Amino acid sequence: MKVALLDREGTVIVDPSYDRVDCIEKVRLLPYALEALGHLAAHNFAIIFITNQSSIGQGHITEDGFSQIHAAVLKMIKPSGINVLGTYVCPHGPSDNCACRKPQPTMLLEAADDYGFSLADTYMVGDRLSDISAGINAGAKTILVETGKRPVSSDEVSFTAPNLLDAVRHIVQQTPSN
Repeated sequence: MKVALLDREGTVIVDPSYDRVDCIEKVRLLPYALEALGHLAAHNFAIIFITNQSSIGQGHITEDGFSQIHAAVLKMIKPSGINVLGTYVCPHGPSDNCACRKPQPTMLLEAADDYGFSLADTYMVGDRLSDISAGINAGAKTILVETGKRPVSSDEVSFTAPNLLDAVRHIVQQTPSN
């Protein structure tokens, strides 16, 4: 099974610099996101979202509100044809010291266990160092996309891409066909 693990805000949808995505009206796909997901679908990849959502734990949004926003995201990306296997969410804030929040590898390990894929053959794509660290901590390959609201860099990342489409092109090029 070919799977790509994707962060959501700043990777697939806009992470607004002025605010947080706490209602459906604020959901906007990043440029090239639909094309990128279509490219993955055309090469028989599925995706799994791996997302920290501290807004839930901080009371800015309810779990139901997150579910409604995520349903809107799924509806927006549906035309790409991508198969979304699942979504793993950490609702805790950074100060909660939970075991599931990225950069901890818990959500990635659970996804690999639930869906039976090898993390060593899988890419974790995100816009923050916590995404990259989670991928490294889980034994996955990593791609840092430069589409987040806080530009970062890392010497540990497997590849850096200006956007999700370039990240996906790299994944497809580097992954053997099955």
